[in-house]
Amino acid sequence: MMILLTRLAASIACIVMCSSALMAENETERRVALVIGNSSYQNVTRLPNPENDARDIANVLKKIGFEVTSGFDLDFRSMRLAVRDFSEQAEKADIVVVYYAGHGIEVGGENYLIPVNAELKRDRDVEFEAIRLQALLASLETVDGLKIVLVDACRNNPFSVQMASRNATRSIGRGLARIEPSGVLVGYAAKGGTFALDGKGRNSPYASALLKHLTEPGLELGKLFRKVRDTVYAATGGQQEPFVYGSLPGRDIFLVPPKVEVLAEAPVRTAALSGTDSKIQKDYSRAVSMNSVWGWKNFVTMYSDMPDHWLVKLAEERLANAVAERDVRRGFSEREPWLTSAIGPDGKTVSLSRNDRVLVQKALNMMGFDVGSFDGQFGPRTKQAIAAARIRAGLFRGVKVDHPLLRVLPNVPAIEALQTDKAKIYSTDVFSEDLEPRLRKALSVYSHTPIKFGYFKGHLYLAVQTTSGDWDYANKTAQRAGGYLATISSSEENNFLLKLFSTDERFITGSGDGGLHGPMIGLFQADRSREPSGGWVWVTGEPMTFRGWSPGNPDNNRNRQHWARFYRSRKFAGTNIPVKYWDDTTSSLWSGGYLVEIE
Repeated sequence: MMILLTRLAASIACIVMCSSALMAENETERRVALVIGNSSYQNVTRLPNPENDARDIANVLKKIGFEVTSGFDLDFRSMRLAVRDFSEQAEKADIVVVYYAGHGIEVGGENYLIPVNAELKRDRDVEFEAIRLQALLASLETVDGLKIVLVDACRNNPFSVQMASRNATRSIGRGLARIEPSGVLVGYAAKGGTFALDGKGRNSPYASALLKHLTEPGLELGKLFRKVRDTVYAATGGQQEPFVYGSLPGRDIFLVPPKVEVLAEAPVRTAALSGTDSKIQKDYSRAVSMNSVWGWKNFVTMYSDMPDHWLVKLAEERLANAVAERDVRRGFSEREPWLTSAIGPDGKTVSLSRNDRVLVQKALNMMGFDVGSFDGQFGPRTKQAIAAARIRAGLFRGVKVDHPLLRVLPNVPAIEALQTDKAKIYSTDVFSEDLEPRLRKALSVYSHTPIKFGYFKGHLYLAVQTTSGDWDYANKTAQRAGGYLATISSSEENNFLLKLFSTDERFITGSGDGGLHGPMIGLFQADRSREPSGGWVWVTGEPMTFRGWSPGNPDNNRNRQHWARFYRSRKFAGTNIPVKYWDDTTSSLWSGGYLVEIE
């Protein structure tokens, strides 16, 4: 009996310890929220409840530890600025929530949130009078923490109803269009293509369900959304069914941690454990508040004799993330030199062979410095690159390749060993510690997508093999990876990209007329009034100093081709001419992928 009580007491103590640690982390992690409620529309039917919903949701979020920014009855300018300012506030947060209640519409597959002063007399007015949902999601791209966007609105159709319906719904059309968000969880009050009701009481059915479940202790986030769905479905008699798009990480997430009752049968054992646990919780909370490489290293070192403790394991993950973020910011990672052939017997003296010099040039190129050709000759461009690399790494100025510089050079052989002729999926757990930081981040973002990569004049390029999504999705994903859809400024760069993707036939697809289509690039037509050849700009805004259009293109076929991709015309069918030209096309990625450039 005593053994049983002892084991029970130990189990209870462990549960109390874990619960306390969850509470400690909850108290120290940074949570921010943006809440918008638009009710008093000036040109369409007023919605009674969005302002009530937003105020009540804001109050609940404050109670569970969020710093809340609220906005009510916002016009276009105020709404746009609220999103912009919040994106800066959210950048360093651990959990970010955005809640919007009000009118919403879908036009051409794009979802829009409607400010109170919108008129929307014509379909094209939506771009100038409404906020794209995708723009809101894009504003959170730089946030590394958990991101949740809750949309208590639906699509309406301004073309047929002219925004004049008197329906008691959150919108005038037939529901918001479904989306495929990346890196963010998006909750709709009603699944794509259906209405979300405004509600007959103080709150909408969706807001009422959120208010009911957000504060439940120990309700894991995934289950929270399932319970919200069931509550709304029951309250509306099956008329409204919320839906969630996106995915959550593998770990359990609690907005309110579980409550654990402490039994009185094991006071001595619980006290003995709680003293040790109290210290590790306090030290972990301090590391969370600092969220720095030094803070996490200090914690892991302090508890190196407890490697299996769950907080130590969590701290090791946070340390790895902090190191990766730091390395990307400064442009290098510092490890023991991999170029051991150049280091003398004393462990410090450096003597470079011609092959070593080639490897140094390649490493500098992988750091982002253009050294010209890899010939083993340290001419002016290579010397400039060495000098710049030394300054970036905080070393003494000069053009000397010494032991400290070798410590920051990326591991060329390890990187080249990863390169293949065919696009492949890279597992992040096989990366060497001294992998070039830009590449590490990019491969992590595309960890479930086949890619090829290469370096050209200091820039990193990726050929991403996919047939899903569109141009905007591709560019947003490229931004998450640290870059943008590739821009091309010379025939040399054009040929480099051609060589990068053309060794894998999946990047090239044929059409029925004999033409060949390649990956999308970062060229789009901003000004469509000068069709078909006017208004083309690179996604970075840089001027077009090089044009690679195929004969007869751009032609704006069927008045819907405003994006560019690699292409070979049917005129060259049966020849050895490669897919080196460009063609204007739709935004869909059916051509087999896209090209990413990272500076």
